[in-house]
Amino acid sequence: MTSLQQAKYDLVLENIKSLFLEAGINTFSISDIAKKIEIGEATIYRYFTSRVNLIIQVGISLWKDIYNTLKQQNNSKNGYESVSTFFHYFIEGYESHKPTFVFLDQFDSLIIQENISKDALLDYDQTLYLIKKLFDHLFSQGVIDGSIKGEVDSNTYYYTTTHMILGICKKLASNGNMLHSDEIVKDTTQIKMALDICLEYIKRK
Repeated sequence: MTSLQQAKYDLVLENIKSLFLEAGINTFSISDIAKKIEIGEATIYRYFTSRVNLIIQVGISLWKDIYNTLKQQNNSKNGYESVSTFFHYFIEGYESHKPTFVFLDQFDSLIIQENISKDALLDYDQTLYLIKKLFDHLFSQGVIDGSIKGEVDSNTYYYTTTHMILGICKKLASNGNMLHSDEIVKDTTQIKMALDICLEYIKRK
């Protein structure tokens, strides 16, 4: 793409992302999206080839936004505090922009329903890996400076904790008030407790 074409693509993608965050991914067909953002259907298909590909590209864009936010936060004193800041993005992001977690929950459901292959999700997976690399750097800093236990396997820790915390955020954002019992404990209190448990596990006393 030329720089002008890239700028047009980025604008279309941002408009669609805003639409999905406002109303969810299950609400709109390609025709609906074209009408809402006032462009031709042919333009959308030229950029994205299919509705599923469009949704994947929005997912990639959202994770890039999260990555850029996390990357800018790393000015803590030691590795443990940097990892703590990394994880506390989830509660801050949940409080400030819950629709992101609703989208991610709907995205996962769509991938299962449509039986999307792992190969079709390679770019999405690589974007997630950027966040993993950032975490690895922070974690290794903590091991080196002595603020994080060296005996904890970083891969096992990362995937277990991020799946747990992200799962809680997605569940609470999408279905947090289905039952009366869901109101017993505040949603952010649940996320904070999960974060505290994760961080306590690696903190060197």
